[in-house]
Amino acid sequence: MTFASLATYCVALAIAVAIPGPGVMALIGTSLGGGLKRAVPMIAGIALGDVTWLVLAVLGLAAVAEVYAEAFTIIRYVGVAYLLYLAYKFWTNTSALKTEQVDNKRTAFASALNGYVITMGNPKAMLFYLALLPVLLDLTTIGLSDFALIVPATYATLFIVLLPYALLASGAREWLKSSNVYKMMNRTAAALIGTAAIAIGLRAH
Repeated sequence: MTFASLATYCVALAIAVAIPGPGVMALIGTSLGGGLKRAVPMIAGIALGDVTWLVLAVLGLAAVAEVYAEAFTIIRYVGVAYLLYLAYKFWTNTSALKTEQVDNKRTAFASALNGYVITMGNPKAMLFYLALLPVLLDLTTIGLSDFALIVPATYATLFIVLLPYALLASGAREWLKSSNVYKMMNRTAAALIGTAAIAIGLRAH
């Protein structure tokens, strides 16, 4: 694999990730409600989901993914249910104190798992890795040394693209301190996360 092909892959991935979709909406909602301490693990989970799809594509498991399409549909619905749960929790928190209390109960692992499930059930991610990736890279020639480059490049690209979304949303959360504004931000977060759940649910068929 040449540097040019790796760079082409990273640019194409960055463009695909930057286009707002369920993952970006859920990340912004999580950042508004929980700050960077919840957003960063979520980005890591999203990136892990991308790497999982990358491995499936390179190993030629697109056909397997089609055979087990029902299993991926179940994964999507699990993600939808969890996102709706998060939306409900954010919507019902009306003060800064309650926001912090609920946020402390949600672990970094849960945020990462949420990001992973969203990516595994995101049709945009499936399309990119199972349909577009073979056009960008010659998957038949990729070896372990190539993986050693592609995987870190994938993580770096995801963090470079998604972290600004999280920083902006988290910055707004830290800047606005009144309980009324926290209520508004929690409900905005709930609306974004709920919208992400609906978007994934409508495509889960």
